[in-house]
Amino acid sequence: MFASPGLRTLRFSHRSIYHASHTSKIITGQYSHFAKRFFFSGGQSNFSNSYSTNGHHYDASSATSQHFTYKSVVAYQPKDRDDAIYQRLKDSMSSPTGEDNFFIQSNGPSDLYAGVADGVGGWAEHGYDSSAISRELCRAMAEFSSTLNPQKSDVTPKAIIDAAYRQIKTGGVVKVGGTTAIMGHFSQNGTLKIANLGDSWCGVFRDNKLKYQTKFQTVGFNAPYQLAIIPEPMLKEAERRGGSYIQNKPSDADEYTFQLEKGDVVLLATDGVTDNIAVEDIEIFLADKENIVNDDLQSMANSFVTDVVKLSKDPNFPSVFAQELSKLYGKEYRGGKEDDITVVMVHVE
Repeated sequence: MFASPGLRTLRFSHRSIYHASHTSKIITGQYSHFAKRFFFSGGQSNFSNSYSTNGHHYDASSATSQHFTYKSVVAYQPKDRDDAIYQRLKDSMSSPTGEDNFFIQSNGPSDLYAGVADGVGGWAEHGYDSSAISRELCRAMAEFSSTLNPQKSDVTPKAIIDAAYRQIKTGGVVKVGGTTAIMGHFSQNGTLKIANLGDSWCGVFRDNKLKYQTKFQTVGFNAPYQLAIIPEPMLKEAERRGGSYIQNKPSDADEYTFQLEKGDVVLLATDGVTDNIAVEDIEIFLADKENIVNDDLQSMANSFVTDVVKLSKDPNFPSVFAQELSKLYGKEYRGGKEDDITVVMVHVE
Protein backbone atom coordinates (compact mmCIF):
# COMPACT_ATOMS: atom_id res chain seq x y z
CA MET A 1 0.00 0.00 0.00
CA PHE A 2 1.27 3.46 -0.90
CA ALA A 3 0.35 6.89 0.35
CA SER A 4 -2.54 8.66 -1.29
CA PRO A 5 -1.48 11.50 -3.63
CA GLY A 6 -2.94 14.15 -1.35
CA LEU A 7 -0.93 13.01 1.67
CA ARG A 8 2.49 12.47 0.23
CA THR A 9 5.50 14.69 -0.40
CA LEU A 10 7.35 13.69 -3.52
CA ARG A 11 11.05 14.30 -3.86
CA PHE A 12 12.69 15.46 -7.08
CA SER A 13 15.09 12.83 -8.34
CA HIS A 14 17.48 13.36 -11.22
CA ARG A 15 17.66 10.27 -13.33
CA SER A 16 18.20 10.08 -17.04
CA ILE A 17 20.33 8.85 -19.87
CA TYR A 18 20.45 11.26 -22.73
CA HIS A 19 20.18 15.00 -23.06
CA ALA A 20 19.44 16.09 -26.59
CA SER A 21 16.32 17.08 -28.46
CA HIS A 22 15.07 13.56 -29.12
CA THR A 23 11.90 12.52 -27.30
CA SER A 24 9.42 9.69 -27.48
CA LYS A 25 6.20 8.50 -25.86
CA ILE A 26 6.45 6.02 -23.03
CA ILE A 27 4.76 7.62 -20.04
CA THR A 28 1.11 8.29 -19.45
CA GLY A 29 -0.40 11.67 -18.78
CA GLN A 30 0.43 14.95 -20.44
CA TYR A 31 4.17 14.54 -20.96
CA SER A 32 4.68 11.39 -22.99
CA HIS A 33 7.28 12.93 -25.29
CA PHE A 34 9.75 13.51 -22.44
CA ALA A 35 10.12 9.92 -21.33
CA LYS A 36 12.62 8.24 -23.63
CA ARG A 37 15.97 7.89 -21.90
CA PHE A 38 18.87 9.28 -23.87
CA PHE A 39 22.36 8.29 -24.93
CA PHE A 40 23.59 11.28 -26.92
CA SER A 41 25.09 14.49 -25.62
CA GLY A 42 24.74 17.50 -27.89
CA GLY A 43 27.26 20.30 -28.18
CA GLN A 44 25.49 22.38 -25.52
CA SER A 45 23.42 21.57 -22.48
CA ASN A 46 21.10 23.71 -20.40
CA PHE A 47 21.04 21.20 -17.56
CA SER A 48 23.18 21.66 -14.48
CA ASN A 49 21.67 19.07 -12.14
CA SER A 50 24.31 16.38 -12.51
CA TYR A 51 26.23 15.30 -9.47
CA SER A 52 28.66 12.58 -8.51
CA THR A 53 29.88 11.76 -5.05
CA ASN A 54 32.49 9.16 -4.32
CA GLY A 55 33.71 7.23 -1.33
CA HIS A 56 30.55 7.06 0.79
CA HIS A 57 31.04 5.15 4.04
CA TYR A 58 28.35 4.72 6.64
CA ASP A 59 28.86 3.04 10.02
CA ALA A 60 31.44 0.65 8.60
CA SER A 61 33.42 0.82 11.82
CA SER A 62 30.47 -0.55 13.75
CA ALA A 63 30.69 -3.98 12.11
CA THR A 64 30.52 -6.76 14.68
CA SER A 65 31.47 -10.39 14.78
CA GLN A 66 27.86 -11.39 14.15
CA HIS A 67 27.24 -13.93 11.42
CA PHE A 68 24.81 -12.60 8.81
CA THR A 69 22.81 -14.54 6.24
CA TYR A 70 20.73 -13.24 3.35
CA LYS A 71 17.47 -14.17 1.69
CA SER A 72 17.11 -12.69 -1.80
CA VAL A 73 14.35 -12.59 -4.43
CA VAL A 74 13.68 -10.69 -7.64
CA ALA A 75 10.46 -9.30 -9.10
CA TYR A 76 10.06 -7.51 -12.41
CA GLN A 77 7.60 -6.33 -15.01
CA PRO A 78 8.59 -5.06 -18.48
CA LYS A 79 6.75 -2.11 -19.93
CA ASP A 80 4.27 -2.66 -22.73
CA ARG A 81 6.31 -2.95 -25.92
CA ASP A 82 3.59 -2.35 -28.49
CA ASP A 83 5.57 0.51 -30.04
CA ALA A 84 6.50 -0.27 -33.64
CA ILE A 85 10.20 0.17 -32.92
CA TYR A 86 10.19 -2.96 -30.75
CA GLN A 87 8.34 -5.15 -33.22
CA ARG A 88 11.48 -5.31 -35.37
CA LEU A 89 13.67 -6.44 -32.46
CA LYS A 90 12.93 -10.10 -31.74
CA ASP A 91 15.64 -10.50 -29.11
CA SER A 92 14.43 -7.45 -27.24
CA MET A 93 10.81 -8.59 -27.40
CA SER A 94 11.77 -11.98 -25.97
CA SER A 95 13.50 -10.48 -22.92
CA PRO A 96 11.26 -11.16 -19.89
CA THR A 97 12.63 -8.09 -18.10
CA GLY A 98 12.50 -5.71 -21.05
CA GLU A 99 15.57 -3.50 -21.26
CA ASP A 100 16.24 -4.07 -17.56
CA ASN A 101 18.29 -7.02 -16.39
CA PHE A 102 19.49 -8.40 -13.06
CA PHE A 103 21.65 -11.03 -11.44
CA ILE A 104 21.78 -12.75 -8.06
CA GLN A 105 24.84 -14.86 -7.28
CA SER A 106 24.91 -16.65 -3.94
CA ASN A 107 28.22 -18.24 -2.99
CA GLY A 108 26.73 -19.38 0.29
CA PRO A 109 24.09 -18.17 2.77
CA SER A 110 26.47 -15.44 4.01
CA ASP A 111 28.02 -14.34 0.71
CA LEU A 112 25.71 -12.72 -1.81
CA TYR A 113 26.30 -10.65 -4.94
CA ALA A 114 23.40 -8.94 -6.69
CA GLY A 115 22.79 -6.16 -9.16
CA VAL A 116 20.53 -4.58 -11.75
CA ALA A 117 21.29 -2.89 -15.06
CA ASP A 118 19.03 -0.75 -17.23
CA GLY A 119 19.59 -0.71 -20.97
CA VAL A 120 19.18 2.63 -22.73
CA GLY A 121 15.91 2.48 -24.61
CA GLY A 122 16.84 5.21 -27.06
CA TRP A 123 18.94 2.76 -29.07
CA ALA A 124 15.80 0.81 -30.04
CA GLU A 125 14.74 3.74 -32.20
CA HIS A 126 17.88 3.13 -34.26
CA GLY A 127 17.19 -0.58 -34.70
CA TYR A 128 19.43 -1.96 -31.95
CA ASP A 129 18.49 -4.39 -29.18
CA SER A 130 18.53 -2.14 -26.12
CA SER A 131 18.37 -5.12 -23.78
CA ALA A 132 21.54 -6.78 -25.07
CA ILE A 133 24.15 -4.79 -23.17
CA SER A 134 22.36 -4.90 -19.80
CA ARG A 135 21.73 -8.64 -20.21
CA GLU A 136 25.33 -9.42 -21.13
CA LEU A 137 26.73 -7.18 -18.41
CA CYS A 138 24.63 -8.90 -15.74
CA ARG A 139 25.62 -12.31 -17.07
CA ALA A 140 29.30 -11.38 -16.88
CA MET A 141 28.97 -9.87 -13.40
CA ALA A 142 27.34 -13.06 -12.15
CA GLU A 143 30.06 -15.15 -13.77
CA PHE A 144 32.89 -13.17 -12.14
CA SER A 145 31.12 -13.12 -8.79
CA SER A 146 30.73 -16.90 -8.81
CA THR A 147 34.51 -17.37 -8.94
CA LEU A 148 35.27 -15.40 -5.77
CA ASN A 149 36.17 -17.07 -2.48
CA PRO A 150 34.37 -15.24 0.35
CA GLN A 151 37.18 -16.08 2.77
CA LYS A 152 39.98 -14.72 0.60
CA SER A 153 38.66 -12.30 -1.99
CA ASP A 154 38.82 -8.52 -1.58
CA VAL A 155 37.52 -7.81 -5.10
CA THR A 156 35.19 -4.82 -4.98
CA PRO A 157 31.87 -4.42 -6.83
CA LYS A 158 33.45 -1.66 -8.92
CA ALA A 159 36.20 -4.06 -9.99
CA ILE A 160 33.59 -6.66 -10.94
CA ILE A 161 31.69 -4.14 -13.06
CA ASP A 162 34.96 -3.18 -14.72
CA ALA A 163 35.89 -6.79 -15.51
CA ALA A 164 32.40 -7.54 -16.82
CA TYR A 165 32.35 -4.44 -19.01
CA ARG A 166 35.76 -5.24 -20.51
CA GLN A 167 34.60 -8.76 -21.26
CA ILE A 168 31.48 -7.72 -23.17
CA LYS A 169 33.40 -5.03 -25.05
CA THR A 170 35.74 -7.66 -26.45
CA GLY A 171 33.18 -10.45 -26.71
CA GLY A 172 31.40 -9.10 -29.78
CA VAL A 173 27.89 -10.12 -28.71
CA VAL A 174 26.80 -6.54 -28.11
CA LYS A 175 27.20 -4.41 -31.23
CA VAL A 176 25.75 -1.12 -29.96
CA GLY A 177 24.18 -0.07 -26.70
CA GLY A 178 24.41 1.63 -23.34
CA THR A 179 23.43 0.67 -19.80
CA THR A 180 23.48 1.80 -16.21
CA ALA A 181 24.73 -0.60 -13.55
CA ILE A 182 24.49 -1.03 -9.80
CA MET A 183 25.72 -4.03 -7.85
CA GLY A 184 26.36 -4.97 -4.26
CA HIS A 185 28.27 -7.50 -2.20
CA PHE A 186 26.62 -8.67 1.02
CA SER A 187 29.29 -10.18 3.25
CA GLN A 188 29.37 -12.48 6.27
CA ASN A 189 30.00 -9.64 8.73
CA GLY A 190 27.02 -7.61 7.50
CA THR A 191 28.99 -5.16 5.40
CA LEU A 192 27.27 -4.17 2.16
CA LYS A 193 29.56 -2.73 -0.49
CA ILE A 194 27.87 -1.00 -3.44
CA ALA A 195 29.10 0.38 -6.76
CA ASN A 196 26.67 2.51 -8.71
CA LEU A 197 26.97 4.02 -12.17
CA GLY A 198 23.91 5.82 -13.45
CA ASP A 199 20.40 6.20 -12.11
CA SER A 200 19.48 2.83 -10.69
CA TRP A 201 19.27 2.82 -6.91
CA CYS A 202 19.95 0.98 -3.67
CA GLY A 203 18.09 1.68 -0.44
CA VAL A 204 18.57 0.06 2.97
CA PHE A 205 15.49 0.11 5.21
CA ARG A 206 15.61 -0.49 8.95
CA ASP A 207 12.39 -0.74 10.95
CA ASN A 208 10.59 0.30 7.76
CA LYS A 209 12.52 3.58 7.53
CA LEU A 210 15.22 4.48 5.03
CA LYS A 211 18.64 4.18 6.67
CA TYR A 212 21.03 4.47 3.70
CA GLN A 213 20.68 5.12 -0.02
CA THR A 214 22.77 5.73 -3.11
CA LYS A 215 22.62 8.86 -5.22
CA PHE A 216 21.84 9.19 -8.92
CA GLN A 217 24.58 10.06 -11.40
CA THR A 218 23.33 12.07 -14.37
CA VAL A 219 24.59 14.46 -17.00
CA GLY A 220 21.18 16.09 -17.45
CA PHE A 221 17.46 15.44 -17.33
CA ASN A 222 16.73 11.82 -18.21
CA ALA A 223 20.39 11.31 -19.15
CA PRO A 224 22.28 9.15 -16.63
CA TYR A 225 25.85 8.01 -16.60
CA GLN A 226 26.18 4.86 -18.69
CA LEU A 227 28.56 2.23 -19.94
CA ALA A 228 28.36 2.11 -23.71
CA ILE A 229 29.54 0.16 -26.71
CA ILE A 230 29.58 2.37 -29.79
CA PRO A 231 31.40 1.62 -33.07
CA GLU A 232 34.12 4.03 -34.13
CA PRO A 233 32.27 5.24 -37.28
CA MET A 234 29.33 6.34 -35.14
CA LEU A 235 31.63 8.17 -32.75
CA LYS A 236 33.31 10.00 -35.62
CA GLU A 237 29.98 10.95 -37.18
CA ALA A 238 28.76 12.36 -33.87
CA GLU A 239 31.96 14.36 -33.53
CA ARG A 240 31.56 15.68 -37.07
CA ARG A 241 28.11 16.93 -36.12
CA GLY A 242 29.43 18.62 -33.00
CA GLY A 243 28.06 16.17 -30.47
CA SER A 244 29.11 13.12 -28.53
CA TYR A 245 27.65 10.00 -26.97
CA ILE A 246 27.56 9.56 -23.22
CA GLN A 247 30.35 7.11 -22.45
CA ASN A 248 31.40 6.59 -18.88
CA LYS A 249 33.99 4.24 -17.46
CA PRO A 250 33.48 1.78 -14.59
CA SER A 251 35.92 3.94 -12.63
CA ASP A 252 33.24 6.68 -12.66
CA ALA A 253 30.99 4.57 -10.43
CA ASP A 254 30.32 5.79 -6.91
CA GLU A 255 31.26 3.40 -4.11
CA TYR A 256 29.46 2.99 -0.80
CA THR A 257 29.94 0.91 2.32
CA PHE A 258 26.88 0.34 4.52
CA GLN A 259 26.83 -1.63 7.77
CA LEU A 260 23.71 -3.77 7.87
CA GLU A 261 21.76 -5.06 10.84
CA LYS A 262 19.62 -8.15 11.08
CA GLY A 263 16.09 -7.39 9.95
CA ASP A 264 17.13 -4.81 7.34
CA VAL A 265 15.44 -4.89 3.94
CA VAL A 266 17.61 -3.87 0.99
CA LEU A 267 16.27 -2.90 -2.43
CA LEU A 268 18.27 -2.72 -5.66
CA ALA A 269 15.98 -1.13 -8.24
CA THR A 270 15.96 0.37 -11.70
CA ASP A 271 14.51 3.81 -12.29
CA GLY A 272 11.13 2.33 -13.16
CA VAL A 273 10.64 2.33 -9.40
CA THR A 274 12.24 5.60 -8.35
CA ASP A 275 10.83 7.64 -11.25
CA ASN A 276 7.37 6.75 -9.99
CA ILE A 277 7.37 6.54 -6.20
CA ALA A 278 9.21 8.35 -3.42
CA VAL A 279 11.08 6.84 -0.48
CA GLU A 280 8.12 7.65 1.77
CA ASP A 281 5.96 5.36 -0.36
CA ILE A 282 8.40 2.49 0.02
CA GLU A 283 8.43 3.00 3.79
CA ILE A 284 4.64 2.79 3.89
CA PHE A 285 4.66 -0.35 1.76
CA LEU A 286 7.24 -2.08 3.98
CA ALA A 287 5.30 -1.20 7.12
CA ASP A 288 2.15 -2.58 5.58
CA LYS A 289 3.87 -5.85 4.63
CA GLU A 290 6.15 -6.36 7.64
CA ASN A 291 4.09 -9.35 8.78
CA ILE A 292 5.21 -11.40 5.74
CA VAL A 293 8.82 -10.29 5.28
CA ASN A 294 10.15 -13.30 7.17
CA ASP A 295 7.90 -15.92 5.62
CA ASP A 296 7.13 -14.85 2.06
CA LEU A 297 9.68 -12.39 0.71
CA GLN A 298 8.86 -13.34 -2.88
CA SER A 299 5.20 -12.50 -2.45
CA MET A 300 6.20 -9.21 -0.89
CA ALA A 301 8.45 -8.31 -3.83
CA ASN A 302 5.79 -9.33 -6.33
CA SER A 303 3.21 -7.16 -4.59
CA PHE A 304 5.60 -4.22 -4.56
CA VAL A 305 6.22 -4.39 -8.31
CA THR A 306 2.51 -4.86 -9.03
CA ASP A 307 1.69 -1.71 -7.08
CA VAL A 308 4.40 0.34 -8.82
CA VAL A 309 3.23 -0.87 -12.24
CA LYS A 310 -0.31 0.21 -11.43
CA LEU A 311 0.84 3.69 -10.45
CA SER A 312 3.09 3.97 -13.51
CA LYS A 313 -0.01 3.65 -15.70
CA ASP A 314 -2.17 6.08 -13.74
CA PRO A 315 -2.56 9.32 -15.76
CA ASN A 316 -3.40 11.30 -12.62
CA PHE A 317 -0.70 10.01 -10.28
CA PRO A 318 1.79 12.72 -9.23
CA SER A 319 4.88 10.62 -9.91
CA VAL A 320 8.40 11.73 -9.05
CA PHE A 321 9.10 12.07 -12.78
CA ALA A 322 6.01 14.25 -13.33
CA GLN A 323 6.91 16.51 -10.44
CA GLU A 324 10.44 16.88 -11.72
CA LEU A 325 9.11 17.87 -15.12
CA SER A 326 6.79 20.38 -13.47
CA LYS A 327 9.75 21.93 -11.66
CA LEU A 328 11.93 21.94 -14.76
CA TYR A 329 9.42 23.44 -17.20
CA GLY A 330 7.34 25.59 -14.88
CA LYS A 331 3.96 24.02 -15.54
CA GLU A 332 2.07 21.13 -14.06
CA TYR A 333 2.50 17.59 -15.35
CA ARG A 334 0.80 14.54 -13.95
CA GLY A 335 0.90 10.82 -14.60
CA GLY A 336 3.06 7.82 -13.89
CA LYS A 337 6.10 6.95 -16.00
CA GLU A 338 5.64 3.62 -17.75
CA ASP A 339 8.94 1.78 -17.80
CA ASP A 340 10.57 -1.56 -17.19
CA ILE A 341 10.51 -2.22 -13.44
CA THR A 342 13.03 -4.54 -11.78
CA VAL A 343 13.66 -5.00 -8.05
CA VAL A 344 16.06 -7.28 -6.21
CA MET A 345 14.89 -7.49 -2.59
CA VAL A 346 17.19 -8.81 0.13
CA HIS A 347 16.25 -9.57 3.75
CA VAL A 348 19.13 -9.56 6.23
CA GLU A 349 18.92 -12.42 8.73
